[in-house]
Amino acid sequence: MNTNFYTVLNHSKETKSIIALFNEVAGNHFWAGYVLDFNDEFVTFQHVSKFGKLDGILVEPMYKIRRIDVDDYCKCLNYLVQHQAELDTEQPIDFSIPADENWMYQLLDHLNGETDYISRIQLANETRFSGFITALSEEDFQMKCVGEEGTDEGTLYFQLDDVSSIRMNDLEARRRLMLYHYRRSIDFYDE
Repeated sequence: MNTNFYTVLNHSKETKSIIALFNEVAGNHFWAGYVLDFNDEFVTFQHVSKFGKLDGILVEPMYKIRRIDVDDYCKCLNYLVQHQAELDTEQPIDFSIPADENWMYQLLDHLNGETDYISRIQLANETRFSGFITALSEEDFQMKCVGEEGTDEGTLYFQLDDVSSIRMNDLEARRRLMLYHYRRSIDFYDE
């Protein structure tokens, strides 16, 4: 076996670099992790969760692997694996629960300009957005959105009345923030 698949699988095995294995050429379902071993018949694969945690071992027949990706997601996952302790550390956030009628404004005012952690808002229709509150008025606010892989998703504007809940600095938010800073710390696409 001397194919491009072999080269990628062997590199993953030797360096423990993250790759993504797909069962369908154009499918969306994949496993991300690194190769433990392989031969002409099977690949043994250390699955890694989206949080960079080891998540069991997969044994997959080689004939089922239709595509291998080494893409942005894999690069981000490699970074998360290397920075587990940082991801697992939740910094305390000090704020008081607003007691008056305009509680949403007071809470968002506390978050306005905060870049040490990411806030995740949920709208009444169950839609969720993550990022930094960058401007606030009595009726609406502006958020610099951060995508799941730490990408800058642009600025969106929301009505205060549409917000049904807010989460701050949870594991998903810490993951996004870590990847957001990682993308800005290097020339991400040339590394």
